[in-house]
Amino acid sequence: MLLLEADQERAAAVRAGGCSCGGVLHSAPYPRKPRGLPLEFRQVDHERWRFCCNRDGCRSRHTPQSVLYLGRRVYVGAMMLLGTVLRCAVSGRALRELCELLGIPRATLDRWRAWWNGEFPVGDFWLAMRGDFVPPVSSPLPAELLARFTATDPVIQLAQALRFVAPLSTQTEGR
Repeated sequence: MLLLEADQERAAAVRAGGCSCGGVLHSAPYPRKPRGLPLEFRQVDHERWRFCCNRDGCRSRHTPQSVLYLGRRVYVGAMMLLGTVLRCAVSGRALRELCELLGIPRATLDRWRAWWNGEFPVGDFWLAMRGDFVPPVSSPLPAELLARFTATDPVIQLAQALRFVAPLSTQTEGR
């Protein structure tokens, strides 16, 4: 799985970088039960990588950025992004079928849509990063944001978008 490999690479880089105090980072992963994954991926044990400094007096935690998890949310980031894009495109019976297919309640899709178009555009991350896009990204988010990543393979395009929003997944990567 491409996203899991990207998270593993990022975790290895954070661990190799050590703590800012000079201490060594020890593994301290915690279990996750992500929603929004196909059945065969839910059977696998999922952990979110986290590291802890070994130096007494520091003991800082370092949680690497993730493309698989978008912060503390229980659904995987790809599902949150794609589910919102699809939610904006359908209504009525098609929306009911989408909710059934994804196994996500309509209220959850609506909540994600409200976050992408309410909280996200006024958050510090987007206010700092939106200038990277010329012409400016317009509504509706995240469909317009996803369209800005121009890979010909849709899987790579999704991975690029998730790498872009990965800083939202943690506040403790580099302390």
